[in-house]
Amino acid sequence: MLDKDTFPRDKICGDAISGKSVDVLRELGLLDLVVRDESLGSWGVTFSGPSGDVAAIPFSKFMDAPVAPGFVSRREVFDDILFRVAGEAGAEIWQNADVSGIVRREDGTVEGVTVAREGGEPQIVKAPLVVGADGAYSVVARDLGMEQLSEKHYCAGLRAYYEGVTGFHPKNFIEIHFVDESIPGYFWIFPMPNGRANVGIGMLSAAVKKRKVKLKPLLDQLVDHPRFKERFANAKRIGPVKGWGLPLGSKPRPMAGDGWMLVGDAASLIDPFTGEGIGNAMVSGWRAGEWAARAIEANRFDKAFLTDYESEVLDRLRNELRLSHMMQRLGNWKWLLDTVIRKASRSEELADLISCMFDDLDERRRLVSPLFYLRVLKA
Repeated sequence: MLDKDTFPRDKICGDAISGKSVDVLRELGLLDLVVRDESLGSWGVTFSGPSGDVAAIPFSKFMDAPVAPGFVSRREVFDDILFRVAGEAGAEIWQNADVSGIVRREDGTVEGVTVAREGGEPQIVKAPLVVGADGAYSVVARDLGMEQLSEKHYCAGLRAYYEGVTGFHPKNFIEIHFVDESIPGYFWIFPMPNGRANVGIGMLSAAVKKRKVKLKPLLDQLVDHPRFKERFANAKRIGPVKGWGLPLGSKPRPMAGDGWMLVGDAASLIDPFTGEGIGNAMVSGWRAGEWAARAIEANRFDKAFLTDYESEVLDRLRNELRLSHMMQRLGNWKWLLDTVIRKASRSEELADLISCMFDDLDERRRLVSPLFYLRVLKA
């Protein structure tokens, strides 16, 4: 395992660990480590619309469960748990290892990477299979000739940490706010352990360019917005505002070829509607580990064999990503967002329906059905 940083290290993120991530952690026997480390269980999500209506949506089917359906955990903590487990499982780990590119055989197949350790001279590390888990600006994807930035399928995000933010739900609901100034993106406020909060904004890069938006001043503007100003009255920002790019799953990259696989953000698997990437990264990383083991057992590292890894991941995620892309586009219709959130704030039945959509793909399909919105409008 080659990583350019030294653990524990920060990662620019909203820090929300979704139910999908929890499922993978449970399957791998790691959930207890996350629960007892520095994390905060979350039992729902609060939405607010452009007009200021607020709908608090509990994850109803999990309210009586002994473990929260989701968590908020700093990536510095969460990633370090996975890092330590990898070492305990026997991975040879090189930290401060800067990978500059892939190495190919004469026939074009991948046979390793070029890496410089702790500022030393570059060296070639060979392996029968290279797994690019190197994020949005993946060196592996770049050297394979993949598009790095498609503005219609890329989101720009900013994140800042605060302490002293008030007004959170007693069950630590994460918050997603659709405010005029940030649409077609959203403003988030996520509660964290020790009285802190992860506060940020995300917006499609095409919209940022078209509207000539400056995200950092916009984030400051939203913190000082009349809807949130009182909650931040005694709050203090901790550290700088940091930004990052989010390659969206509305246009996934190829995920496997001769001698290589991509996972997570490197494979462009971030949810187009929520901007959440950890869950799909966990799913793809888990499956990549299984397929790497199969490849070693079969001594097959060719594209024909590894393509089944890509098929398996997309069979799990394709419909969800398509639906999320449709929902992302619906987010451009401000009046529709406003109507759904306003009526959900007044209708327990509608709130329960939206709650089910977080965990049930069939229910989520209703969010892109015209009939659903006709019923909402008539409600």
